Amino acid sequence: MRYCLVGRVDMSHAVNALDHALRADPQGLAFLEQTASLYVLDAASTPGHPTTYGWWNFLNDALNEVERYESEGAASNLEGHVRLLATITRRVARRPPSSDRRLVKICFANASMTHMNLMANAQLSQSLVGSNAELRERNMGRIAAIVFDWSFHRTNSSAGHPTSAFSDPVAMEQFCGVLACNAVSSGPTAVRHLVTDWIVPGVDSQQLPPQAVVAIILHISVEARGKGCPAGTKDVISSLLPSVCKSIIGPILLESLREGDEGGSSGGENINHRIAAISLRSLESWCRANEIGAVKLHKIFNSTNINILVTIADALYSNSEAVIDAVSELIDTLLQLDEREASISQGLSIAQSLMNGVMSDTGLNSLDLARQITGENDTARPRILSEFVSAVGLQRFRFSERQTKGDVSVCRCLARTAAVVLTHAQDLIKKGTLEGSPDGLLDLLFKAVAHPSVYVCGIAVEALTNVAPSSAELSTKLLPFLQGKAIIPFHLIENDDGGLEEYINFRERVLADGLAGCYAGCNAFFLQSCSSAIEEFCQASPTSHLPYQLEAALFCMVAVAEKAVKTTDKGDLCTQLQRMISALAKSHSTTTSHPLVTMKACRFVNKYARVLPLCETNTAFEIASELAINAFNQDLSSFGSLQSIGDSSPLSEAANALKQLLCSSPALFSSPAALSALENAWKAPYDSKRIDVEEREILCSGLCAVLISFPPDQWTASVDNLARPVIACLNIVSKEAEQIMGKGNDESVGPILIRLSNEIRLLAAIVHNFMKSKTDKPIDDRDRRKALIPLLHSSWPVLTHIGDKCASHTVVTSSIGKLLTESLLLVESEEELPLLNELVVLAKTVITKSTSSSSVAPMLTFVEQVVDQHGTKRNDAIHNMIKDLILVSYEAILSSGKAEGSEHSQLIAATMFRTLSSCAKRCPLLLLTIARDGKESGEVIHCCMEASPQTLKSNEPDAIVITIRFLAMLISALKSISLESLDDGQKQLLVPVIDYINRSFRAEILISLVTLSCCGILPLDAVTDFASLIQQILSPSQWQDVEASISAAFCTNQFLLGDEVKTVAIATFKRCIESKYPASTFADMITDMWNMHQTDDTGAIAGGEAVLQFVKKFSKDR
Repeated sequence: MRYCLVGRVDMSHAVNALDHALRADPQGLAFLEQTASLYVLDAASTPGHPTTYGWWNFLNDALNEVERYESEGAASNLEGHVRLLATITRRVARRPPSSDRRLVKICFANASMTHMNLMANAQLSQSLVGSNAELRERNMGRIAAIVFDWSFHRTNSSAGHPTSAFSDPVAMEQFCGVLACNAVSSGPTAVRHLVTDWIVPGVDSQQLPPQAVVAIILHISVEARGKGCPAGTKDVISSLLPSVCKSIIGPILLESLREGDEGGSSGGENINHRIAAISLRSLESWCRANEIGAVKLHKIFNSTNINILVTIADALYSNSEAVIDAVSELIDTLLQLDEREASISQGLSIAQSLMNGVMSDTGLNSLDLARQITGENDTARPRILSEFVSAVGLQRFRFSERQTKGDVSVCRCLARTAAVVLTHAQDLIKKGTLEGSPDGLLDLLFKAVAHPSVYVCGIAVEALTNVAPSSAELSTKLLPFLQGKAIIPFHLIENDDGGLEEYINFRERVLADGLAGCYAGCNAFFLQSCSSAIEEFCQASPTSHLPYQLEAALFCMVAVAEKAVKTTDKGDLCTQLQRMISALAKSHSTTTSHPLVTMKACRFVNKYARVLPLCETNTAFEIASELAINAFNQDLSSFGSLQSIGDSSPLSEAANALKQLLCSSPALFSSPAALSALENAWKAPYDSKRIDVEEREILCSGLCAVLISFPPDQWTASVDNLARPVIACLNIVSKEAEQIMGKGNDESVGPILIRLSNEIRLLAAIVHNFMKSKTDKPIDDRDRRKALIPLLHSSWPVLTHIGDKCASHTVVTSSIGKLLTESLLLVESEEELPLLNELVVLAKTVITKSTSSSSVAPMLTFVEQVVDQHGTKRNDAIHNMIKDLILVSYEAILSSGKAEGSEHSQLIAATMFRTLSSCAKRCPLLLLTIARDGKESGEVIHCCMEASPQTLKSNEPDAIVITIRFLAMLISALKSISLESLDDGQKQLLVPVIDYINRSFRAEILISLVTLSCCGILPLDAVTDFASLIQQILSPSQWQDVEASISAAFCTNQFLLGDEVKTVAIATFKRCIESKYPASTFADMITDMWNMHQTDDTGAIAGGEAVLQFVKKFSKDR
C-alpha cells in the first residue's frame, strides 16, 4: 500500500517507510527499527558484487528523496518525516564505528551460511566494512552541510513557515545532535577536531549559523555525560570548557539576548529567542558535565569582556518562556554545584582540624592546599548569591506587569527562578550574612503566592515553606495568603474539566505543607487566627460562599494537626479547640450540613480526638461526638457531586472520626444514651441508609473498643448484639441469591453477592477488632476467644451454605477467606484443634467448589496463615490439615487452568508461591514430599521448579518478587534439612526431590536469573533480590556445576557490554564459589551491569567510559 502526499501521485521507498511509521503502522515501525539495528546483505541484485544495506543507506536515500520532493514543491508535507528521520539517525549515530564494523561482519557471517561462495572471498568482508564506514562519513558531511547552511535557518517571512523541511527547528536541532553524537561516539579525538578545527574558527569568522553552533555544542556535552561515551571523552570535555565558554557560548548568548527582544517586542518566539535558549541550555549542560558552579564559571569569563553573571541576569528580562525557563535551570545548576563545593570545603576544614598532629607535614600541606582552593568558593559564593538575590528581586515589577497581561508562562518561570535562588540563599538570609536585602526576592514570591494559577502559586509556596519555620515574621505574613488560597474557588465546584481535581491536589500536597511551615514559625498566632476565622464564619448569616470559607478554616487546622498534637504543652491548643468546637455547635445548620463542611469537620475531630479528652471539661468531646454521629443521619442526596470530593466522603470521615473518639476515650460512651446513639449508627445500613462497607468496618473498630471496656462477663452478650443484625442479613440475602441463581439470572445476582461479601467482611472485622482492641486494664485473651466462639457457631450454618453455593464468585470467596484468616486468632493451642478443623473443612469446601484460579487465590491467604501459625508444630493432625489444604488448592488450580486454557505450571506458581514459601519456612519436609495419590513424591515442588524460569520473566513485578522469595526460601529450607537425621524411608523419598531441585537451580533458573539481571531486563527494584538469590545458588555449588549456565547467560544477544565486562563478571561469579565474596559488592556489580543496559544507544556501551570504570572497579587485580 502506498500513501500519497498532497500534490503527489507516488512516494519513493524511504519517505514511504517514514510515512508508514508516522501513521503508526506496525510494519513501518518494525522496518525502521530493524534497519537502524542491523545490516542485511544483498547478494542477488548484482551477482558477484554483494552489498550491505543498513541505516546509512536508508538515510542517504531519504535525504535524496526529500531534496527531490522539495525541488518539486512538496516540502510543506515533509516536516514530520524529516523529524523522524533525524531522531532515529541520532540514535544510530551513538553507535561507535567499531560497533558498525562488528554489525557488518555479523551480517556477512550470517549470509555466508546460505551463500557458501562468499566464504571463499577473504577480502569481501573488509571491503563491505570500508564501504559502510565511507557511507557514514559521507552522510555526516551531508548533514553538516544542511545544519551549517544559512538558508535553512530562515523562515518564509510572508507565511511565517520554514522554507524547507530541513528548516524545521525541531528537525534542525536533532540533526545538530546527530553531528554531536557521531563525534562523541567516534572518540575524544573526533570531539576535539569538531570543536577546535571547525566550530571555533567558524564562529570567529562568523561563517556558521549560531543556532547550529550552540545546538551542536549543547549535544556534545549531553552525549559526553552518557553511559556509553568512549574512554577519555570527559577529559576532552574538561579541556575544551574554557574555549567553548569564552569563544562560542558567551558571545552567541550575549548577541542573541541583545537581538531577541529588540524594540521591546512582546510577541512570540523568534530565532534569537531560540538561539538564546539553546545557548543557556548548552552552558548549563557544560557546567554540569564539568561540575562547574557560578564561582568557577565567573572566573572562566574574567579574561573576557563578558560579565557572565550580568548576562544571565539580563536573560531574565526576555519575553520568551523558553529563555526564562532555560536561565532558571542554569541558575539552579550553578547554585547546586556551588553548594556541593561549599560542602566539600567544610569537610576539608573539619578534616584539617582533626588531622593536626596526626598526619605528616606533607599530608597536611596537601590538605591545606586543597582547603585553600575550595576556600575561594567560600569567599565568592555569598557575593554571587547576593547578586542573584538582587537581580531576581528586581523582576518583581516585571512579574506584576506580565500577570496583568495574562502571561502565566513567564510568571511561572520567574517564580521558579525566585524559588531556586531563595532555596540556595536561605542559609545566608537566616544568618544575616547576605549582602543586601532579600525583600525584593520575597516580594516577588509573595506576588507569586497570590497568583491565580496553582502552578505559579505552588512553586512559591514550596520555596517559602522551607524558610517560614525559622521566621515568625515571615510566617505571620504568609499565613493569610495561604488561608485565602485554602478556599475552594467557587467556579470550580460544578466544573468537570479537571480544574477541581488539580486544585485539590495542590491544596492537599503543597498548601498543606506551607501551612505546616507557618505553624512551625508562629503556632500561637496560627491557632488564634484559625479560631477567630471559624467563630466568624459560624456566626455569620448563611450565604452560598460561607460553607467554603468555613471548610477552608477547618482545612488549615487539619493540615497542622500532626504537628499540633505532638506539642508538649497542649494548654493553648485545648483552649483554641474548645473555642472552635463550641462555635461549630452554634453554627447554623445550613452551613454545617453542607457535605464539604461535614467532611472537614469530621476530619478535624478525627485528627484532634486524642487531645479533646484533655480539655478542662467534657463539653468539647461530647459536641465532637454529636457531630460525628449526626453525620450518619444527614440527607446529602441534594448535594450531588459534592458528596465526594477527592478520595473522601462525609460518611467515611464521620466513621473515622467516631472511631478515633471511641478509641481515645471509650468510657465516655458507656452511658445508655451514648450506647443507643452508637447502636442506631451501626444499624443504619439495615434501615435503608446507604453506608459503604469500609465506613462500617471503621465504625466496627471503634465499637469494639467500647465493648472491650465492659466487664468480661458482658462480652458474649455484647458481641452477640453487635453481630446479630449482620447474621440476620446474611440469612435473608443468601436465600435471595440462591433463588436468583436458580433462575439463571447471573446479571442481577451481582449486587446480591456484593452485599453478601460485605456482611461477611463485617463478621471478620468484628473478630479482628475485638481480638486486637486495646484497653488500659490487663485482659486474658482466652476471655476474648470465649466471647467470639459463639459468634462463629451461630454464623457457621449460613457461611457453610454460602460457601457451597457461591464459591465460584471471587467477591464472596475473598470475604470468606478473610473471615477464616481472622478466625485463626481464636486457635492458639491444641485445645482449639476442633475449631481449627471446622475452619479447614469450610476452606476445603469453598476451594473445591471454586471454578477459577481467581476465586481460589483469596483462600490461599488462609492456607498461608495456617502454615505460618501451626506449621512448626509436631502434630500429625495439623500436618494432615495443611497437606489437605495444599492439595485441594493444587487440584482446584489445575482444574481451573484447563478450563481457562492457561499453562498450569505458571498458574500454580503465580497463585501458590506465597503459600508455598510459608511451607518452605515452617514445614520443609512436608513441602518436598506433597503429591496427590498415585503421583510421584514431590509432584507439587516439581511443578513449581518447572514454572519458575517463566514466572521470573513475567511482566508483573509482584509475580517476580513472589517467585524470588519462594526460591530463596526454598534454598534456605534445603540448607536446614539434615539427611543424617532422617530414616531410610524418608531419605528414599527426599533425595531424588532434592537432587532435582539443585539441578534446576544450577541450570534453567540460574540462566534466567543472570540473564534478566545482568542484561538489564527486570525491574530495578528486583535487582538486589536477584543478586542475593544468585549468590545463594553459587555458595554451595562447584564451579563445574554452574560454569555452563553462567557462560550461556552472558553469551546471549541481550548482553551488550562486551567481552571485557563478561570476563570480569564471570571471574567474579567464580570467586563467589571459591571464596567468601561480600554480598554488597556482588549486588553492586549486578546493579552496575543493569544500569549500563538502561540506554537507547545502539551498541555504544561496550568499550565506553562506563565499561572501563566497571572493569577497574571489579577486576580481581585492582
